[in-house]
Amino acid sequence: MTRTNHWVAECFWPGASDEELGDLDSRLVRAASELAGTGGPASYLGCLRITDDDVVLFLFEGSIASVQQVAEGTGIRAERILHCVPRLRT
Repeated sequence: MTRTNHWVAECFWPGASDEELGDLDSRLVRAASELAGTGGPASYLGCLRITDDDVVLFLFEGSIASVQQVAEGTGIRAERILHCVPRLRT
């Protein structure tokens, strides 16, 4: 069984707005898609804005190298990128 790696990019972002995050969401989806076309698997799964702490967590799936490439290419200023095991309900 192949295990999928998930990563969360933690960003301190005071005053992040829904409009800014919507714009960034579009760029992240596009960048991950373009990277996948060059052989580097990466998927952007969405984000979580924690308003009380001015933090945004961006969730990715793929290799750490591809996640770093997508984050850097879209201008995410991640304080750190951490391996995680999401348990999300849909």
